[in-house]
Amino acid sequence: MEPDRFLLRCAVHLFLIKDGKILVEKRKNREYGNHQYDVIASHILGNENVYDAMIRTAKQEVNIDIRKEDLKIVQVMHQKSESYEYINYFFVANTYSGTLQNMDDAYCEGIEWLPFQYPIPHMMPYLNEAIHNYLEHPLDPFTFFGW
Repeated sequence: MEPDRFLLRCAVHLFLIKDGKILVEKRKNREYGNHQYDVIASHILGNENVYDAMIRTAKQEVNIDIRKEDLKIVQVMHQKSESYEYINYFFVANTYSGTLQNMDDAYCEGIEWLPFQYPIPHMMPYLNEAIHNYLEHPLDPFTFFGW
């Protein structure tokens, strides 16, 4: 007999890097992670591929346009939390167009550039783990978190 199947959530995350710094947002009014740093991120919608999800999210959250060819997947994380399992795709983009602006005042206190290092204080823990693996093990693009 086959075991019960479960729903797996998928999300995209952007490491937007400029001059050795990474763009972060400070979360508010969320189910978890309030007042912690996050990167530009979103769940993948139905009938949406990971590139389209990342392009949509960058426009919706910080008003920038990123071309598919300027996105590079650098990490894939299998994450387990108390309630869900996730597959997280982490992209790096060094090029974009538009003027950065917080487009999500209801859920974001603001955006800022922080040194791209490990660890980043007040960063959500699973994101710090992805940053650590990206910086310290660039040839190993797969990360586990919460297992």
